[in-house]
Amino acid sequence: MPFTRLSDLLGRSARKKGISAQVEAAMILEFFKRVTSTMFEKNARMAISPLHVRDGTLTVATLSPALAQELKLREREIIDGINAKLGRIAVSGLRFLS
Repeated sequence: MPFTRLSDLLGRSARKKGISAQVEAAMILEFFKRVTSTMFEKNARMAISPLHVRDGTLTVATLSPALAQELKLREREIIDGINAKLGRIAVSGLRFLS
């Protein structure tokens, strides 16, 4: 009997329940945290919070305009990292609130 990957089962279940968009948004927020964890020190990471995804744009809150600027400089790297972890292009841009 072949094994079914857990991620495949979860994906099917989410689609059946009509919550696949919410599940994907939660995954994007988590992947943002993972990608930025290698780029920033702990203090900076604590001042960055991914908020939501709409129409391919991830909105991120920061505690300072300087930190938002640093994220903007690394935007392509962050987006590429999220999309690579997701396995498809789901995020096309970042929006910052500071």
